[in-house]
Amino acid sequence: MNTSLILICIVINLIICFGIPIGYLIYAIMKRSGIKAFFIGTLVFFISQILLRIPILQLVLPKMDWYLYMSNFYPIIYSIFLGITAGVFEETGRFIGFKFALKRNRSWSDGIAFGIGHGGIEAMLITGAANIQKLIWLISLNNGTFDSVRFGIDAAKAIEIFNSLTIMGILAAGIERLGAILVHVGLSLIVLYGVNNNKRLYLPLAILIHGLIDATIGIASTAGLGIALIEGILGIYALSLLIYIIKSKITFKEMC
Repeated sequence: MNTSLILICIVINLIICFGIPIGYLIYAIMKRSGIKAFFIGTLVFFISQILLRIPILQLVLPKMDWYLYMSNFYPIIYSIFLGITAGVFEETGRFIGFKFALKRNRSWSDGIAFGIGHGGIEAMLITGAANIQKLIWLISLNNGTFDSVRFGIDAAKAIEIFNSLTIMGILAAGIERLGAILVHVGLSLIVLYGVNNNKRLYLPLAILIHGLIDATIGIASTAGLGIALIEGILGIYALSLLIYIIKSKITFKEMC
């Protein structure tokens, strides 16, 4: 186990997961712009995923035979189902956020702030929290203070986990969050454009794009494709939406 290298990779992940959203929030506070949109974005993720979708997926649907059958025997359909539900919950949440909570905050920069808030809190709660745990384990193992009772895992098992990790495997989590934040920003701008122009098709378009991205990644993982290839697929989606993000700035300016 190369402790130093693993530590560097974990720190890089933490910088991505916490540094990007917190850094942007500091920038927004200094500019006095986008602060409300940022926090509405975080709230929309928390409500749509943490309070609604995830509990339904974990507590409600497993009690239904059709869901268990699909998840066990039809992984491709299951991946599509997960992707579409993520799109429905999160994009509908975005729409409600822009439509009702941000009536006076619908500029291009507000869309950026909303997306970073939304994707940032997801990064912190999912990948960020997991990497903090790994960091604590690693430091405790290194200085001999690892508490098996406190961590709920014995030191030998923790060492085994770290020995099984690859550098690409560790960094992939951070890279994925970086791509996901770009995706969230792009989707936020798509929904916002629809709200600003009263174009009803933009919400289902965002749901479709979101579902397609999540389903593709899920199917690729189910098919056993390598981490590099899976991250490459996400990178293509993220790059496509980055191009949209940049070009959409002109479109939003024309609306003003």
